[in-house]
Amino acid sequence: MARTKKHLWRRTFVPLAMLLMAWAVGLFIFVECIPAHMPGNNVAVKADAIVVLTGGRGRVDRGTELLATGAGRRMLISGVGGNVATGDLIASGHLTTDKLDCCVTLGRAARNTRENALEAAGWLSGKEAMRLRLVTADFHMPRSLLEFRARLPQATIMPEPVTSENVRLDQWWRWPGTALLLVREYNKYLAARTRLFATRMLNWT
Repeated sequence: MARTKKHLWRRTFVPLAMLLMAWAVGLFIFVECIPAHMPGNNVAVKADAIVVLTGGRGRVDRGTELLATGAGRRMLISGVGGNVATGDLIASGHLTTDKLDCCVTLGRAARNTRENALEAAGWLSGKEAMRLRLVTADFHMPRSLLEFRARLPQATIMPEPVTSENVRLDQWWRWPGTALLLVREYNKYLAARTRLFATRMLNWT
C-alpha cells in the first residue's frame, strides 16, 4: 500500500515539477525577448499606418512623434474612452490641425489587446499588404505582436516599444512590483498563444 502511494505521489509530483520548471524557463526567455526602445530605429522606413494602444504613459506621444515626422501616413489610437477627445490625448502644437483632421482616428471599441487587434484590422480593412508601426509598452509588445500578426497576417508589423516607468527589466526578479507585472503579462501571453493555437486547430478540422 505504501509503495503504491509513493508511486502515485511520484507520478503526480514529477510532471508538476517539470511543468513548473518549463514555465519558469519560459518566463525568463519571455523577459529576455521583450524589445527595447531604439531611438530613431527604422524611422526612415515609411509605414502605411501607426497603431497606438492606450493604457500607459508615453504611448500616444510616441505615436504622435512618428506621425509628425512622416514615419507613418495615418494613426489609430485604439482603446480610447468614450468621453475622451483628440485634444485630451495630443497636446496643442504637436500636430497641425490639418494633420489631426485627416490622419488621426480614435478607436473606442477595444477594451483589451485582442480587441485592439480586431479594431485595427477593421480600420485597415481592404489593404492586403501594408507596413504597420505598433506602439505600446515594451513589456506588452510580445502579446500585442502575437494578436496583431494573427489578425493581420499579410502586414509587416514594426514594433515601437515604449519604455515603461517603474518597470525595471534589468534584474527584474529583484523588484517585486516588476516581477509580479511580468508574471501576469507572461501568463496572459501564454493564454493568448493557447487560444490562437486552439482556434487554428478548430479551423483545420
